[in-house]
Amino acid sequence: MSRTGILLVAGVLVAVFLAAQPNSQAQAATAVRGDPIPGDPGWGVELGEDPGNGKIVELMVFRGQKQVQSLKVCTEEPVPRDNPVGSIASADFNFDGHGDLALETAFKNGNASYCIWLFDPKTQRFVESKQLSKLINPSPDPKTHTVVSYSKGECEPCYHRETYRWSNGTLVPVREESITPADLGLQAPGGCGWLHTVKEEKNGKMEFVSRSQVNALGQNCLP
Repeated sequence: MSRTGILLVAGVLVAVFLAAQPNSQAQAATAVRGDPIPGDPGWGVELGEDPGNGKIVELMVFRGQKQVQSLKVCTEEPVPRDNPVGSIASADFNFDGHGDLALETAFKNGNASYCIWLFDPKTQRFVESKQLSKLINPSPDPKTHTVVSYSKGECEPCYHRETYRWSNGTLVPVREESITPADLGLQAPGGCGWLHTVKEEKNGKMEFVSRSQVNALGQNCLP
């Protein structure tokens, strides 16, 4: 999900959650230490920083006023606080009705990376999702119950989009779509110097569906 997309989801969830609660529960939610976690009343989260350099080394999870978990960042080095890097957001990445946590760890040319932790309702703990944490701009789609990863390429209109579904707790790729520069020998006249490629999952394997030449606007050049 893009940084903006995750933050928008988080904001909407917070608004819906608070509006749906009786006054007494809404007041209890505001008493939770840290930022409230949408979908999990009574839970909150704060940044844990290295006092020496102010960089983020963990997320501190609270239930009420009591800290119940310390989530170490998934990066090799502490995460700098350089907006938007270092911001916390929440979204339901696995569609179980619970808010999951995302810490933005990098942002460049519209491509954002995150450490993502999924809430486990059985253990009442957040668990790092190594798969989600490797995706660029991961975005959950509650209508299709899929997660989309979208990354912008270095050229226009280049991009790479991957769609995943959950299967027994594992993300499984179901579709890939990309626009990449065509080799010089394959470039068609009229500015058609890019290839639009689509793959879809069939019988457990990703197979080509189509490949066509497009122009700088991503429009098909040939019928």
